[in-house]
Amino acid sequence: MNSPATDPAARERLRAELEAIDGVHRAFVDGSPLHVLLVCREGAALPVEPVARALLAREGIGTGVEVQLSYLPGAQPQRRVRFVRAELEHPSPGRAVATVELEWEGRRFEERQEGESGSAVELRLAALTAIRAVDAVIGGAVGFHLVGIKAVRAFDADLVVALLRTEQGARTPLIGATVAGESQSPARAAALAVLNATNRVLGNFLATEG
Repeated sequence: MNSPATDPAARERLRAELEAIDGVHRAFVDGSPLHVLLVCREGAALPVEPVARALLAREGIGTGVEVQLSYLPGAQPQRRVRFVRAELEHPSPGRAVATVELEWEGRRFEERQEGESGSAVELRLAALTAIRAVDAVIGGAVGFHLVGIKAVRAFDADLVVALLRTEQGARTPLIGATVAGESQSPARAAALAVLNATNRVLGNFLATEG
């Protein structure tokens, strides 16, 4: 059997099998050694990661394969911070202003931050502004820190992937991803990737505090 790490056809077949798992919205399989990113929906009948690893083991490639899960915003508005908007403005040459607005329990939280212009730095600026908006919702109680944010190409899709850490769980990274493209701006993609990474932590915190 050809290995998905070296054979594009085997990799595509594996991707299709992973996307057939209940709760998986999109699957991305790339790299050597192999790396798997699963963009999931909340509410699957079975935990996604054990099912995915069982599938990989059945294919004889389970050992050493990195599997990362990211979750789409769920249909639980009372437990979710709602994204309202994210925008980038350019008030002068070489400068950019990011605005991110969130909503929680009917209250709007808007943050603005200025920085340098340029595609990579603007993506980071929007992500940092999104974190400030999240901090405003929870009063800075969790302490999210942006490790990095990057636009990547995986097969036929453009992704924006954010990596965050918290003060309480410094060794546990929070990874969020969103599908980018013509349908949404870089600022929106960056903000949604941050929310994707933080929503489960926020849900637990707000459920406890609420």
